[in-house]
Amino acid sequence: MPTRTVPLSEVTDRFVAELDQIESAFYKCRGHSTVEGYISYVPTEEGCLFAMWDAWSRFLRTLVVTVSAGPTQSLAGITYTPTSIRTERDVLDYLLANKSGQNYRFVNHEPNWHDERAISDIVTVLSLPNASTIIGSVTTTTVVLGPIVVESPLAEIRTARNFCAHKNWKTFADVGGVGGGTFSTLSDHMRRRRSGVETFSEWKESLEAIAASAAQ
Repeated sequence: MPTRTVPLSEVTDRFVAELDQIESAFYKCRGHSTVEGYISYVPTEEGCLFAMWDAWSRFLRTLVVTVSAGPTQSLAGITYTPTSIRTERDVLDYLLANKSGQNYRFVNHEPNWHDERAISDIVTVLSLPNASTIIGSVTTTTVVLGPIVVESPLAEIRTARNFCAHKNWKTFADVGGVGGGTFSTLSDHMRRRRSGVETFSEWKESLEAIAASAAQ
C-alpha cells in the first residue's frame, strides 16, 4: 500500500488552533490578581506564556517527526521525501546517537527543540529534505506580518519565559534588554501595544508566520 503523503498544513493548522486558544485565555486574564512580592507578577498570564513557548517547541518537534516519517506536502505544494524513513522513536534514538559536537542537548529524553541553533543541527543531522527551509525560518531576524515587518520574537519570548521560571532582577532586566522599552512588570510588557496589537499577540502572530515559513 502506498505511503500517504501528509500535508504539512495539518501540522501548522493544529499549531495555530492551539495558539488561538492560548491567546483567548490571555485576553481573559486581564485584571487577574497580581502576586506582590520580591517581584510582582500575574500567575495566570505567565501560564499563557509558558503554554505558548511549549506549543512552539512541540510544533517544531511534530514538524521534524512528520517530515522524517515519510512523504509530506509543503504549504507551497512541494513534496518532500526523506532519504531515510524514521519513526518517532528512530528520530530520537538517531539524534541521541549523533549528538556529539552538536548544539542540541537532551533533557528528559528529548532534545531542546525550541532552541534555534539546536533545531538547525537537528534537521541537518537527520538530513531532512526541507532542512534549509526550516533553518532559514527559525533563524530569520525579521518576520513579515501583513504590511509590517517586526523582529523575530524567539529570543524575546525565550528570555521572558526564563524570567518566569527564574525570577530575579537580572532575568527581569534581560527581558527589557531584548524587548526594549520601559516597563515595571512583565505583565505591562506583554500588555503594551506595538504593531497595533498587544505584545503577546504580536508574539503569537509572529510564531504563526515563522511556522508557515518553516512548512513551505
